[in-house]
Amino acid sequence: MALKKTAATRGNTVDAFRAAHDRDIIVPRKITEALGRMAKEGPEHWLYEADFIKLAGISQTDMGAHRDTFAKHIVTTTGRNPKRAWFHDAKVAAKLRGE
Repeated sequence: MALKKTAATRGNTVDAFRAAHDRDIIVPRKITEALGRMAKEGPEHWLYEADFIKLAGISQTDMGAHRDTFAKHIVTTTGRNPKRAWFHDAKVAAKLRGE
């Protein structure tokens, strides 16, 4: 007897499973979505990394594991207490980095 495909079983694929459970899929998606939300504020809108982590809804551990993937969006301040600032527009971040 073959199983009838219902709405509940259509999404039961390997890709759907990974999208729901694989941190290497979930975290970059959340970061990308957070960058998209920042875009609504304008290309020069920026957030310190702690605030960006909250916006993305991820942990500091997740950020540490995936930060390098999004390095083009980050500007690190100089001084005694350097901080990372996230920009939606990578061109603005590059300009501030002097590239």
